[in-house]
Amino acid sequence: MASGKALTGQLGAEESAHQLKKGALNEALAAVEASQIEAVVWKGTVEELGSEASRAAEASRVEAQRLKEKVEASRAEALRWKEKAEACQVETRRWEQKAKESEAEITRAAEASSAVQTVLETKIREHEALKRAALSTYEALEVEGVQSGSSLGSRLIAQSNQMRERLRGALHTGVKRALAVISSHYVGVDLLAISDGYVLPDDDEEADAVVTKLMEAAEGPGTALATLFEEEVVPPLPSAGAEGPEP
Repeated sequence: MASGKALTGQLGAEESAHQLKKGALNEALAAVEASQIEAVVWKGTVEELGSEASRAAEASRVEAQRLKEKVEASRAEALRWKEKAEACQVETRRWEQKAKESEAEITRAAEASSAVQTVLETKIREHEALKRAALSTYEALEVEGVQSGSSLGSRLIAQSNQMRERLRGALHTGVKRALAVISSHYVGVDLLAISDGYVLPDDDEEADAVVTKLMEAAEGPGTALATLFEEEVVPPLPSAGAEGPEP
């Protein structure tokens, strides 16, 4: 009986120890499972952080590339504006050169204009002097048949016509005076025959030679005879510095 109780007590003690071991083992298994779960959680966290880091790195790379492109675009724009500034400087120098050339051209034109003005004024003075001389001649020749106030051109045309008539009259007067002088020296001379002109050979060259000799022989006596009739034919000279009337 005593042995049975002892054995029962021993079995109870062993079962209690077994239960304690079993509880400790269960706790160890639970701890292991918790550690595994925590490891899985930490693994997910690490993977998530890695993905986040990859995304951040990619975003940084993209932003860096964008900034790089902006810098290159800014550099290209700066270069373009630099080229524009240089082109503007060249254009400015070209216009400055053109301005200098235009100024020189204006100066030459002004000098030429001044020279032309001087020549024009000289021509005007010469024209006025010629006009006064023509009017003085017009008055001295006592041109008739022109109304007062007529233009200088009309007066000069009338003067030319009347000068032609006066020259014709002077020629006729001189010939008639010469025939009259011949008649006074040679009574009974045939004036009608003389009025037919020269008596010359038929050959033209011989005729020219005869005329030349006759003119040479008549040069001195003809001048002396013409002097006698100058007052009747030639009008007096106008006074020096005569202004003449206004047209």
